[in-house]
Amino acid sequence: MGPLSAAAFALAALAAAELAGRVIAVESGDTLTLDAGGRTVTVRLADISAPQGPAFFAPGARTLLANMTLDQGARVVVAGDPGAARVVGHVYVGELDVNLALVKRGAAWMCMEYTSSTYYLPFQNAAMRQRIGVWSQMTSFDTRVACRDRPPVAGASPAATR
Repeated sequence: MGPLSAAAFALAALAAAELAGRVIAVESGDTLTLDAGGRTVTVRLADISAPQGPAFFAPGARTLLANMTLDQGARVVVAGDPGAARVVGHVYVGELDVNLALVKRGAAWMCMEYTSSTYYLPFQNAAMRQRIGVWSQMTSFDTRVACRDRPPVAGASPAATR
Protein backbone atom coordinates (compact mmCIF):
# COMPACT_ATOMS: atom_id res chain seq x y z
CA MET A 1 0.00 0.00 0.00
CA GLY A 2 1.50 3.33 -1.07
CA PRO A 3 1.62 6.44 1.12
CA LEU A 4 -1.35 8.02 -0.62
CA SER A 5 -3.58 4.98 -0.23
CA ALA A 6 -2.48 4.59 3.41
CA ALA A 7 -3.48 8.19 4.07
CA ALA A 8 -6.81 7.67 2.30
CA PHE A 9 -7.42 4.53 4.37
CA ALA A 10 -6.64 6.38 7.62
CA LEU A 11 -8.95 9.23 6.61
CA ALA A 12 -11.78 6.81 5.78
CA ALA A 13 -11.33 5.03 9.12
CA LEU A 14 -11.44 8.36 10.94
CA ALA A 15 -14.54 9.48 9.05
CA ALA A 16 -16.36 6.28 10.04
CA ALA A 17 -15.32 6.57 13.71
CA GLU A 18 -17.90 7.05 16.41
CA LEU A 19 -17.62 7.80 20.09
CA ALA A 20 -20.26 7.09 22.69
CA GLY A 21 -20.44 8.28 26.25
CA ARG A 22 -21.98 10.75 28.66
CA VAL A 23 -21.74 14.52 28.29
CA ILE A 24 -20.06 15.82 31.45
CA ALA A 25 -19.55 19.50 30.59
CA VAL A 26 -20.59 22.16 28.10
CA GLU A 27 -17.90 24.76 27.40
CA SER A 28 -19.78 26.93 24.91
CA GLY A 29 -22.64 26.78 22.42
CA ASP A 30 -20.62 24.52 20.09
CA THR A 31 -18.20 22.65 22.37
CA LEU A 32 -18.82 19.96 24.97
CA THR A 33 -16.88 17.38 26.95
CA LEU A 34 -17.70 13.69 26.68
CA ASP A 35 -16.74 10.88 29.06
CA ALA A 36 -16.23 8.06 26.56
CA GLY A 37 -15.63 5.03 28.74
CA GLY A 38 -13.10 6.70 31.05
CA ARG A 39 -11.53 8.78 28.28
CA THR A 40 -12.37 12.49 28.45
CA VAL A 41 -12.81 13.98 24.98
CA THR A 42 -13.57 17.57 24.01
CA VAL A 43 -16.02 17.64 21.09
CA ARG A 44 -16.32 20.65 18.78
CA LEU A 45 -19.59 20.42 16.83
CA ALA A 46 -18.83 19.96 13.12
CA ASP A 47 -20.00 22.31 10.35
CA ILE A 48 -21.49 24.88 12.71
CA SER A 49 -20.38 27.64 15.04
CA ALA A 50 -22.08 29.45 17.90
CA PRO A 51 -21.52 32.81 19.59
CA GLN A 52 -18.65 32.88 22.08
CA GLY A 53 -17.78 34.77 25.27
CA PRO A 54 -19.60 38.09 25.64
CA ALA A 55 -21.17 37.95 22.16
CA PHE A 56 -24.91 38.35 21.77
CA PHE A 57 -26.78 35.09 22.48
CA ALA A 58 -23.62 33.25 23.69
CA PRO A 59 -25.15 32.42 27.10
CA GLY A 60 -28.38 31.31 25.40
CA ALA A 61 -26.52 29.04 22.95
CA ARG A 62 -24.49 27.47 25.77
CA THR A 63 -27.61 26.95 27.89
CA LEU A 64 -29.49 25.37 25.00
CA LEU A 65 -26.63 22.95 24.28
CA ALA A 66 -26.40 22.11 28.00
CA ASN A 67 -30.15 21.49 28.25
CA MET A 68 -30.01 19.11 25.28
CA THR A 69 -26.86 17.20 26.22
CA LEU A 70 -25.56 17.62 29.79
CA ASP A 71 -25.63 14.36 31.79
CA GLN A 72 -27.11 12.58 28.76
CA GLY A 73 -25.80 9.66 26.79
CA ALA A 74 -24.47 10.91 23.47
CA ARG A 75 -23.06 9.53 20.25
CA VAL A 76 -20.49 11.48 18.25
CA VAL A 77 -19.91 10.75 14.57
CA VAL A 78 -16.34 11.95 14.19
CA ALA A 79 -15.70 14.31 11.28
CA GLY A 80 -12.14 15.26 12.24
CA ASP A 81 -9.52 14.62 14.90
CA PRO A 82 -7.29 17.61 15.71
CA GLY A 83 -5.70 15.88 18.70
CA ALA A 84 -5.78 12.97 21.09
CA ALA A 85 -8.26 14.53 23.50
CA ARG A 86 -10.25 16.58 20.97
CA VAL A 87 -12.51 15.69 18.04
CA VAL A 88 -14.81 17.51 15.65
CA GLY A 89 -18.09 15.73 15.07
CA HIS A 90 -21.85 15.50 14.75
CA VAL A 91 -23.52 14.90 18.12
CA TYR A 92 -26.66 12.85 18.69
CA VAL A 93 -28.61 12.37 21.92
CA GLY A 94 -30.97 9.52 21.20
CA GLU A 95 -32.55 10.43 17.86
CA LEU A 96 -31.89 14.17 18.33
CA ASP A 97 -29.36 15.67 15.91
CA VAL A 98 -27.89 18.26 18.28
CA ASN A 99 -26.04 20.21 15.56
CA LEU A 100 -29.26 20.58 13.56
CA ALA A 101 -31.33 21.49 16.62
CA LEU A 102 -28.97 24.38 17.42
CA VAL A 103 -29.19 25.70 13.86
CA LYS A 104 -33.00 25.40 13.80
CA ARG A 105 -33.28 27.35 17.05
CA GLY A 106 -30.96 30.12 15.91
CA ALA A 107 -28.33 29.27 18.51
CA ALA A 108 -25.70 28.38 15.88
CA TRP A 109 -25.03 28.90 12.20
CA MET A 110 -23.63 26.78 9.41
CA CYS A 111 -20.08 27.62 8.33
CA MET A 112 -20.40 27.47 4.54
CA GLU A 113 -16.67 27.75 3.87
CA TYR A 114 -15.88 24.68 6.00
CA THR A 115 -18.53 22.16 5.07
CA SER A 116 -19.10 20.05 1.99
CA SER A 117 -22.83 19.70 2.65
CA THR A 118 -25.61 22.25 2.55
CA TYR A 119 -27.86 20.10 4.75
CA TYR A 120 -28.28 22.78 7.44
CA LEU A 121 -28.89 25.64 5.01
CA PRO A 122 -32.72 25.43 4.66
CA PHE A 123 -33.05 25.27 8.46
CA GLN A 124 -30.69 28.21 8.89
CA ASN A 125 -32.58 30.21 6.27
CA ALA A 126 -35.87 29.56 8.10
CA ALA A 127 -34.35 30.77 11.39
CA MET A 128 -32.97 33.85 9.61
CA ARG A 129 -36.36 34.68 8.06
CA GLN A 130 -38.06 34.33 11.46
CA ARG A 131 -35.23 36.28 13.18
CA ILE A 132 -34.82 33.55 15.79
CA GLY A 133 -31.94 33.64 18.28
CA VAL A 134 -28.72 35.11 16.87
CA TRP A 135 -30.56 36.17 13.73
CA SER A 136 -32.39 38.92 15.61
CA GLN A 137 -29.13 40.88 15.75
CA MET A 138 -26.61 39.21 13.41
CA THR A 139 -26.20 39.02 9.66
CA SER A 140 -24.79 36.25 7.50
CA PHE A 141 -21.67 38.41 7.03
CA ASP A 142 -21.12 38.45 10.82
CA THR A 143 -21.34 34.66 10.91
CA ARG A 144 -18.84 34.22 8.05
CA VAL A 145 -16.33 36.36 9.96
CA ALA A 146 -16.96 34.32 13.12
CA CYS A 147 -16.44 31.06 11.22
CA ARG A 148 -13.10 32.27 9.88
CA ASP A 149 -11.96 33.26 13.37
CA ARG A 150 -12.96 29.89 14.86
CA PRO A 151 -13.40 27.26 12.12
CA PRO A 152 -15.45 24.13 12.95
CA VAL A 153 -13.01 21.70 11.32
CA ALA A 154 -9.90 19.83 12.35
CA GLY A 155 -6.59 21.37 11.43
CA ALA A 156 -7.86 24.61 9.85
CA SER A 157 -6.16 27.83 10.75
CA PRO A 158 -7.85 31.19 10.33
CA ALA A 159 -4.78 32.64 8.63
CA ALA A 160 -4.91 29.95 5.95
CA THR A 161 -8.47 30.86 5.02
CA ARG A 162 -7.95 34.56 4.37
